[in-house]
Amino acid sequence: MKRVLYIFRFVMFLTVISLVGKIAFMLYNAGDQCAVQNIFSVLWAGLPYDLSVAALLTLPVWVVTAFSLRYPQMRLRAILSPYLVLSLLFVVVVTVGDIVMYHHWKFKLDACIFNYMSSPGSAGASAPMWYIVTCLSSAAILIVGTIVAAILMTPKRVMEEGSGINRTNFLATGALLLFTVWGITGQRSTEASVYEFHPIVLNHAAVNTTGHMLHSLWMYQQAPQKQVRSMKDEECDALMQDLYPEQMDDITDTLLTTNRPNVLTIQLESFGASFVEALGGAEGVTPELCRWMKKGVNFTNAWASSFRTDRGTVSALSGCLSYPTYSLMMEDDCLGLFPSIASTLAAYGYKTDYLYGGHSENMNKRNYLLASGFQTIWDISNLDVPEEERDAWGANDSISFQRLYNILTTRKDSAWYFGYQSISSHEPWTVPYHKLENEVYNAFAYTDHCLGAFLDSLSHTPVWDNLVVIIFADHGSMYQLDYQHPMFFRMPLLMVGGAVKEPKTYDMFVSQSDMVGTLLAQMQISRRDYPWSRNVLSKNYKYPFAYATYPSGMLYADKTGVTMMDLQSGCVVYSDGDDAENRVLRTKAILQRSYDKLREINIGN
Repeated sequence: MKRVLYIFRFVMFLTVISLVGKIAFMLYNAGDQCAVQNIFSVLWAGLPYDLSVAALLTLPVWVVTAFSLRYPQMRLRAILSPYLVLSLLFVVVVTVGDIVMYHHWKFKLDACIFNYMSSPGSAGASAPMWYIVTCLSSAAILIVGTIVAAILMTPKRVMEEGSGINRTNFLATGALLLFTVWGITGQRSTEASVYEFHPIVLNHAAVNTTGHMLHSLWMYQQAPQKQVRSMKDEECDALMQDLYPEQMDDITDTLLTTNRPNVLTIQLESFGASFVEALGGAEGVTPELCRWMKKGVNFTNAWASSFRTDRGTVSALSGCLSYPTYSLMMEDDCLGLFPSIASTLAAYGYKTDYLYGGHSENMNKRNYLLASGFQTIWDISNLDVPEEERDAWGANDSISFQRLYNILTTRKDSAWYFGYQSISSHEPWTVPYHKLENEVYNAFAYTDHCLGAFLDSLSHTPVWDNLVVIIFADHGSMYQLDYQHPMFFRMPLLMVGGAVKEPKTYDMFVSQSDMVGTLLAQMQISRRDYPWSRNVLSKNYKYPFAYATYPSGMLYADKTGVTMMDLQSGCVVYSDGDDAENRVLRTKAILQRSYDKLREINIGN
C-alpha cells in the first residue's frame, strides 16, 4: 500500500500545482471577473483534465514503483529524482510562463513560443527590469520548492518483505494501471472553446497549461498540412474558386498621378483601429492620422492578417497569408522563396531601404528583410543614437522619424522604395510625451504626433511631389481586447503623398495582404507572383472579404458577418450575422490551401 499511497499523493501533488496555477492565472489576468464563484466554477470544469494530465505525468513513477514489486529494496528516491527534477521544472516553468505571458499575448502558452526563443530581447523589452527580476525570482523559488517537496515525498525505499506479487499488490497495481491509461487516453480538453465561460480569459484559465503545452508540442512536430486537412481537394477548390481570383491588369479606379512614384511604407506598431476615432476607436488619441485620412486614399474597412509583428510584416510586404502555428519570418529555409515589394521594385531599378528604430535582429527581421530584397537596413546599430536617448526598444519614434526625414530629403536616387516601422506604441509605454493621462493612449498619441509632424514636414519638400506614402498597422492592439474580438484585427490603411491623385474613401473589405497587389496594379506592374494578394480595385474583385489568423484560430469576415473558429477543436468561438456555416467552410478551405503552400516551399515536411 506504500506504493499506492505514494502514487496517489504524487497525482494529487501535480493536481494541486495545476489548481494553484489556475487560481494565480485568474487573479493576475482576469481582474474584476475573478469572483470567488468564477474561480470555483473554472476549477471544477477543468478538474477532470487536470487529473488526466497528472496521471500521464505519473506514468514513469508508476513504472518504477511497479518494478519495486520485484525489487523491494530498490532505491526509489535516487532513481526517480532526475525525472522529478525535469518534469516539475517543465510544469512550473510552463505554468508561470503562461501566467506572465498571457498578460501580454492573450493566448495560452504553446509551442509557438519557440519561434521567438532566438530573440528573447524582444520579450524583455516589453517589461521593466523590476518586473523581469520579480518573475524570475518567483519562478526560481517555486521550482526549488516543488522539486524539494516532491523528492522528500518520495520514499527512499519501499521496505516490504518478499518479492512475489500477492493479491493486494495485483489489485493495487491493476488500479494504478487503469488510472494511468485513463490519464493517457482520457479527456483532451486542451482547447478553451470546449468550456462555456465568459469572458474568454476564464475559458483559458480552465485549460490545463501543462497538457495544452504537451499537446501543442506534439502537434508542432506534425507536418502542418496534415493538421488542417478537413476536406477533399475537389471541395476545397470549389470553395476557393471566387476567393482569390486570377490576377488581371485592369483597375477600376486610378489612384496615382504617375506609374513610377517613389514609395514609402509606414508600418505603425500595434496601431489597431481601436485607437483611431475615424474608424470607430477611442476619441482624441490619433488626431493627426484622422486628419491625414481626409487628405488621401482611405480604406475604412481594412483588416490586419495576424497578431504579431513578424507575421503582419510578411503579410503586408510579401502579400502572404498568415498562419496560426508558423511564422514565415522565423523560417530561414523559406526566406527568399516568396516575393516582396522590395524585390519586385528592385527589378524595376528602385533603390530599396528599410529603417527600424530598434534591433533588426529581433524575430529574425534582418534576415527576412535582406532575403526579400532590401538593399540597405537602418536600425539602432547605425542610426548613431546616443545611449541616453534610447528607450526599451531602441530609438523612439521622434528620433527615427527625424532620421527617416533626413535620409529621404538628402538622397540622390531617382527611384526608391523605403520601408519604415515605428516602435513607441508598445509596452512598456514609456514615451517622451505627456498629453493623455492613460499611458497606453498617450503612447499611441505620441506616435500619432510624430507621424503628423513627419508628414507635414515632408509635404513641404520636393520629395513629396513624386511620392506615395502607404500607412498601415502591423497588427492590432490587445489593449481592452482579445483575439475573439473582431475589432482587434481592424486597422488603418491609407495612401497619401504628392503622387496621390485625389482624396477618396473606400469601404470594401481589404486584407493586409492585399496591399502589395493593389499598389502594384496602380503602378502597372505584374502581380502574378502574389497569388494571395488581391487587387481590390480590380473588376475581378467581386467577393470582398477579410481573412486573419491568431494562435490556434482564424477569422473570416464578409458582408454577411464575422466568424472566428478554433483550429484545434474546430469549434466556432465567435459569430455574428447570417450564413455562418458558409464562412466556416471558406475559412477551412483557405487554411488548407495556405498550408499546402507551405508544403510547396518545403516547410514542416
